[in-house]
Amino acid sequence: MRGLLIGAGLAAVALMGTWGSAQQAAKWASFLSPDGTKSNIIEYVVIATALGAILVTIITPLIADRLGRRVTYFLLCLLALGSAFLFFQTNHSYTGTGMPVWLITTAFLLGGLTASFYGFFPLYFPELFPTSVRATGQGFCFNFGRLIAAIGSLQFVNLMSMFGSDKVVQLEGEARRLMQLHVEANAFSVLSCIYVVGMVLIWFAPETKGQDLK
Repeated sequence: MRGLLIGAGLAAVALMGTWGSAQQAAKWASFLSPDGTKSNIIEYVVIATALGAILVTIITPLIADRLGRRVTYFLLCLLALGSAFLFFQTNHSYTGTGMPVWLITTAFLLGGLTASFYGFFPLYFPELFPTSVRATGQGFCFNFGRLIAAIGSLQFVNLMSMFGSDKVVQLEGEARRLMQLHVEANAFSVLSCIYVVGMVLIWFAPETKGQDLK
């Protein structure tokens, strides 16, 4: 039972963090360019986050094998949180000309670090359960974690309201775009603080590095 609860909690943190940051990155980035500006900003962000996810997901199990499961998960949460704040709080505008190097760099980090958990879980979750219930246990962790994350994500509307989303509809043109950019950046940043929960929860999980499967 302990393994089920901890696994579901760890998965929920990662899923909610991914939804609240990397999955919203391209949509949010579209507000960086003034209305009427032709740019490829959405394409840049989608490609950068996808490439980051591919690379870091492959590397993460190797890191976990070297550092241990608990330390690795803690570091992943810390770095994912930092990447979300870096992306949403340091990108302010894009004119549509030239290559947005900083935007692409922060999007790459965001995509890679928030997706890193999906290279970690297939390594760690099977180690939490004996052979007789291994598939059932890790399946529960992944899917119940999605349910928890879905419930938590519903609070996004309340976060938007806290940062003044009601004022956005009262504005027009450039003022509305800038207000939308500000409101969503702050809401996504706060939502990504769910990683702090993971940084605490992981220390209640067992360390399985070097242990034989039961």
